[in-house]
Amino acid sequence: MLENKRIPHVHCYRSDEILMAIRLLQEFGIKRATFQHVLEGYKVAKEIAAAGYMGSTFSDWWAYKMEAFDAIPYNAAIMHKKGVVVSLNSDDAGGGDLGRRLNLEAAKIIRYGGLTEDEALAMVTINPAKQLGVDQYVGSIEPGKHADLVFWDKHPLSIQAKVEKVFIDGQVYFDRDQDIAERAQKEAKKKGLIEKQREEEKRNLQQQIQQRRPTTND
Repeated sequence: MLENKRIPHVHCYRSDEILMAIRLLQEFGIKRATFQHVLEGYKVAKEIAAAGYMGSTFSDWWAYKMEAFDAIPYNAAIMHKKGVVVSLNSDDAGGGDLGRRLNLEAAKIIRYGGLTEDEALAMVTINPAKQLGVDQYVGSIEPGKHADLVFWDKHPLSIQAKVEKVFIDGQVYFDRDQDIAERAQKEAKKKGLIEKQREEEKRNLQQQIQQRRPTTND
């Protein structure tokens, strides 16, 4: 990190935390960094941009703890307009719905801040790739990059949009037509596995009961 080979991601919320982190990073000569959550980034957006640092924030979460009381839904748009490379995150380890619907989180930034569709989409595509230092591989559709693509039946910022196909490294990872055609087969397989599990549990229970029964010698 001190050699500027890794990009530090700094957990912060309030403007005083952010300014402190900027001074600390600059003291050690760290040229690239991303502030995570950065809910008061709008207050010090010019300072973040001047330092060349980036911000990964929520679209409209606030007031869930003291550090988040001054958060506003215009945060991402204000930072972007001040020159900060902004991404949207879900703070989700992967099990929740929000992490699977970042396209709709991006759509909120059009409502709260008046950004264009391209600017909003960049916050869940190329901008996070830049913050992770992998934008030479992913984040946009360009020759030479990994072919990670999603095809939608409507505009991806629409709440009505459904995924039709997903390609990862150029290989089909999901196809809706194929998925629909295989649902009956998958459901039958699922029922068979559940029934098999129930039978196994029943046998285990019977064995436990027999092991607990007293013998004639007892």
